[in-house]
Amino acid sequence: MPTLETTNTNPIISNADASLIDIGDGVVRLDLHSKLNIIGDGMLEMFDAALNEVETNYTGMIIATEAKHFSVGLNLILLLERAKSQNWDAISATLRKLQTVCTGLRSVSKPVVAATAGMALGGGCELAFGADAVQAFTESSIGLVELRVGLIPGGGGTKEMALRCLEGVDLPAPIQNLFPYVDKAFETIRDSKISQNAADAIELGYLRRTDSISSNQETHLDDAKQLVLSMHEAGYRPPEPRDVFVLGEEGIARLNLQTHLLRQADAIDDYTQHLANQLAYVLCGGKLSAPQFVTEQYLLDLEHEIFLSLCGEQQTHARIEATVQRGKK
Repeated sequence: MPTLETTNTNPIISNADASLIDIGDGVVRLDLHSKLNIIGDGMLEMFDAALNEVETNYTGMIIATEAKHFSVGLNLILLLERAKSQNWDAISATLRKLQTVCTGLRSVSKPVVAATAGMALGGGCELAFGADAVQAFTESSIGLVELRVGLIPGGGGTKEMALRCLEGVDLPAPIQNLFPYVDKAFETIRDSKISQNAADAIELGYLRRTDSISSNQETHLDDAKQLVLSMHEAGYRPPEPRDVFVLGEEGIARLNLQTHLLRQADAIDDYTQHLANQLAYVLCGGKLSAPQFVTEQYLLDLEHEIFLSLCGEQQTHARIEATVQRGKK
C-alpha cells in the first residue's frame, strides 16, 4: 500500500474512524481507517476537528486511506435502525453534518485534496466532491449509488451534479439547449452508475477534467501531497459560493416523461420510477415556474427534505435490508 513519511508517528488527533497525521512540509493527512471507511458520526466529527486544525496550523490537507477502498458511504445498518424507529432527528443531524463537512472542505482557507482509490461510493463520492481537487488512483470506482438503496444523494451529491453538468455552458440559455446536459447527469444518478476507472469517472461527471490521476499506486499519496503544495504555492484562495442554474418545473416534466416511458417498457419498476421522479424534483430545483439560478444551500435543503422523506418508505427499508444482507455474504 502507498505510504508517506510522517514527521510524527503519533496522530495529531484520532478516533476509531480516522486519524490526522503530519506528513511534513506543512501538510496533514486525514487517514480514514474504519471498516470499509463507512461514514458515521465519529468520522464526521473527525472531519470537523481536522478542518479546524488545518485552518489554524497547517498549509493544507489530503484525505486518504491505506485501505483498499476510499469509502463506501453512509452506515446503512445504523440508518435503517433509525428509520425503522422513526428517529428522524438523528437521521437529519447526520445528513446535515455530512452536508456541512462536504461544504466545509472547500470553505477553509487551505487547499484540501481527496486521494481516491478503490471504491468511493455514495457519501464517499460526496466527500471527494467536497474537496478542492481530487488525486484519483487510476483504479478508482466512483459513483452515486443511492437509488439502489431507495434514496437519493443527500450529502451534496445531487446538488454537485446539477452544478457540474452545466459547467462551461453559457448561462442562462434556452431549456432545450441545456436539457441534454441535465438529462445525462440524471441518468447517471438514476442508474447508480459506477466508474470502471478514473478516466471513466471523468466521463460520468464524478471527476472534473482538472482533477489529477495517479497511475502508480506507490506514489499516489505523495502525488496528492504535491498537489496540495502546488495549490498553496500558486496562492490558493477558497472558491466563492456558487449559484446553480436549474430547469424548474419544465425540466422535471421532461425527466418524468422519460422515466414514465422506461416504466411503460418495463425497464424499471414502480418504486424506481418514484425514486427517479424524486431525484428529478431535486436536480431541477423543485417547484420553480421558470429556469433560474438558485443557491447551493437551496438545493442542499431540497436534498435533505427528499432524503428524509424516503427514509420513511417501507420499500426503501426493504432495499437497504437487501443491500446489507448482500454485504454479509
